[in-house]
Amino acid sequence: MAIRICVICHEASLTGAPRIGFDIAAHLAAAHDVMLLVKQDGPLIDQPAYDRERLAYRSVGEDEAQRLGYAERVARAVGILNEARPDLVYVNSVAAGEWCEAGARCGATVALHTHETRGSLPGLLSQVCTPRLLQWTDLLIGASRSAMDDLEALTGQRPNDRLEFGIFVNADMVQGQSRLAVEAPVNAAGQALEETDRPLVAMCGLAQPRKGADIFLHAARRLPVCDFAWIGPWAPPETELNDTAWREFQALRLANLYVTGATTNPYGHLRRADAFVLTAREDPNPLVVAEALLLGLKVAAFAETGASAKLLERFGYALSGRPDAARIAKLLPRMLEAGGDWLNDAAGAIRSAVDGAAKLDALQQRLEALVANRAPRAAGEAG
Repeated sequence: MAIRICVICHEASLTGAPRIGFDIAAHLAAAHDVMLLVKQDGPLIDQPAYDRERLAYRSVGEDEAQRLGYAERVARAVGILNEARPDLVYVNSVAAGEWCEAGARCGATVALHTHETRGSLPGLLSQVCTPRLLQWTDLLIGASRSAMDDLEALTGQRPNDRLEFGIFVNADMVQGQSRLAVEAPVNAAGQALEETDRPLVAMCGLAQPRKGADIFLHAARRLPVCDFAWIGPWAPPETELNDTAWREFQALRLANLYVTGATTNPYGHLRRADAFVLTAREDPNPLVVAEALLLGLKVAAFAETGASAKLLERFGYALSGRPDAARIAKLLPRMLEAGGDWLNDAAGAIRSAVDGAAKLDALQQRLEALVANRAPRAAGEAG
């Protein structure tokens, strides 16, 4: 029996958590009546994979909502949900956490999917939502076990049900887009990266301290025999969070450090690389690690960054401790010199481990059972 579902994403950017939310919405829409709501519009909805979601897509105008207090934003969300009349509200991020209370007040079942880490949660719980959000949550879903544990520790609450979902990627889409032509990244002197025999090392994301943009820069400085490419926004105004590393990038003018800027196809850039190093200081389980593995790169991450090391214990290089430029520069030559036949042999196992089809089917079944088995919540009930 079809159910009515509202999937709430905090934004429609080309980043990991929104992409997962959009993929979940698209998958659920094949069997159920799904409305995809975003707090802040963006280019993700223009991706071909989400065409069928257009008629059920709505941006709720976060720019206006930012001027409202928490209670006013919840009331605004309640009004939207009362029109939609969902059986299930799927809140895809703590950054949209006020919709947990709104869903409960409308009598819906509420699922919360947390991608956030201990470092970013305090700000979200105080400025965006409330530490009470788990009292309205029927199912907590996590990008990693530590993401769920962090949220529960900081709120002092634990929902009745939880699911360690991990990550998934659309393997066919990643591999297909990687074959498309992309514009070459450029260094601080404006020189484009050329096709050479020099090894190419990649990192991907919105450049900022949390993502380790400075660590990546200093690894490039320590290892001039390799080229380094940062895939994603690097300079202001694309990102206002990378001011320090950006100034150092301009001052050092490293010939071997290239940046793409904002791009709609990171996979075309990843395909050119030989290795990928996750320099993020804090990142619970980023999609790009799985995507780099799918594209045949040698991949390394540090244990204290997040859950990526668990995947790389099987298929890559899982390092102890925190990201460090000196250790990266020491490791990379050995990584690049090592034979890569084992990656070819493991290609099928990698795809099986990270492709999303089976995970999405299992999640759908769990959500259907959650709605079917939960005692009805009266509209207006707050917990």
